[in-house]
Amino acid sequence: MSENPSIEGVLFERSPQLGGRAFTYEKAGFTLNYGAHAIYGIDRHTLSVMEKEMGLSFSSKQVDKRKVMYAKHGQLTPAPLDFVNLLRTEILNPMQKVRFVGEITAIMANIHNVKNYETLGDYLAHSDADEDLKELWEHLVCSNFFITPEEARKVPGPTISEYYHNLFLSSRPVNYVLGSWAVITNQLRGKIELSGRWNIAVQEGVDGIRYADRKFVLQTKNREEAFDRVIFAMPVQQVCKSLKGTPWEPFLSIYEDNTATEVMVYDIGLKQVVARPFSYISDMDNKLFISDVSATDHTLVPEGGQSLQGIAYLSDNFADEAQRKAYLDDKTKQMEALFDQHYPGWRDAIEVKRVSKKAMVASVKNIVGNHLLPTRVENVPFYFCGDGCQGKGELAERAFSSARQAAKAILEEAAALHK
Repeated sequence: MSENPSIEGVLFERSPQLGGRAFTYEKAGFTLNYGAHAIYGIDRHTLSVMEKEMGLSFSSKQVDKRKVMYAKHGQLTPAPLDFVNLLRTEILNPMQKVRFVGEITAIMANIHNVKNYETLGDYLAHSDADEDLKELWEHLVCSNFFITPEEARKVPGPTISEYYHNLFLSSRPVNYVLGSWAVITNQLRGKIELSGRWNIAVQEGVDGIRYADRKFVLQTKNREEAFDRVIFAMPVQQVCKSLKGTPWEPFLSIYEDNTATEVMVYDIGLKQVVARPFSYISDMDNKLFISDVSATDHTLVPEGGQSLQGIAYLSDNFADEAQRKAYLDDKTKQMEALFDQHYPGWRDAIEVKRVSKKAMVASVKNIVGNHLLPTRVENVPFYFCGDGCQGKGELAERAFSSARQAAKAILEEAAALHK
């Protein structure tokens, strides 16, 4: 849009920096992200489409699949990510491996039965697979959707089918953008500023919106300004809050009670490499994992340093705040115990530490009962995008794909007006 001479505007950002949860910061020579910056199936990802369309320049590196491990009942074994690891893993016995290969093949061919069931839980209830294979499917969905096993069973069957169809067909299933999200967000900011037709207003959130004189008037603490089109690129819950008391509020009521995907993120930057037994370990018993981020992306650490990121899938079902606090304290201890077990000496090597006990991964958890927001809502004159909106893929890809869809719609409108 910034390259179209007939379009100009203002980008309002409530935070001090752009990017939302795709935010990177540096401390003591370490580059840290607010949450993971892994890209799943990058060769089939919307970001790769945008890279070509917009002339973005970034590199990525694939996580070493041979060093991705699962831990179950105190035993370590390779994660069944490809044929080699599938043969080596002890998660499944030989017959289960044959069954799993058959299910993967069916997913790739888009004929797997899961797409015909409302949820993963419904599919597993009707499946004649044994419990270990069912647990593996549950764990895969936990890992890729960042949710607990209970919530994994509520993910729609068609969503799972589409997601793994793309992932299993990918030749590059898990990659890191080298240099982190800032490499992309800085280029996007540069494109906006280069046009000279757009302003970027950081630390200026929009507090109100109204329709007057055939324009949408946005109100901030500093000003009022009128626009022809408005795109909301924010969590769905915040969209509903922003439109409270407006004529459009009733049309968004079904999105108000959506729940978000939240995790605990435990980042540590170490002054030296204390251990490097694998690039990723997933604790199947406690539903948490640790990534050795610097094993894949050495640009994030000073020379000789190591960056580890632990993530725990969180439940949101608590009787009161005291129960929630006790639960989070327990998760913190489980995470530190996993660090102790596989990265001995990490406590003495800490240079940077950041623990977020309630980090939002996606503004809408893609489970039955929640509703992803369309890019356009009937009777509402705005555009919507973000990870809580309808689009291709999950997590960051849904944000990219819905934003691309909204931008293309406005470009088409602009073209029609200037015919």
